[in-house]
Amino acid sequence: MFAFDLAAELRHVGVTANCLHPGTYLPTTMGREAGIRPVTPLEQGVRATLRLVTDAALDGVTGRYFDGEREARAHPQAYDLEARRRLRELSARLVGLPAEPGHPGEPERSG
Repeated sequence: MFAFDLAAELRHVGVTANCLHPGTYLPTTMGREAGIRPVTPLEQGVRATLRLVTDAALDGVTGRYFDGEREARAHPQAYDLEARRRLRELSARLVGLPAEPGHPGEPERSG
């Protein structure tokens, strides 16, 4: 949800923001320490990550969700502007920042 908002916020400055699910239970230090059995090989997750960073075919692609190396649909809530607004407000409150009125990608509110 944050990446979709960030993509909208940065759409005019040439910076892209996308979401990536690189794999399931990658064999990382965090996973090993938690005792989780890996499902996706680390190399597959690295390949998916590098593709988003280096593939010229993705230059300018922003506000998208990728499942591994393929573009996919995120959870429906990620496209819900009201849910994204509430998440931004809650996150700001939890870290002691003022909530920003309005946001790129959503209509301005009066009042």
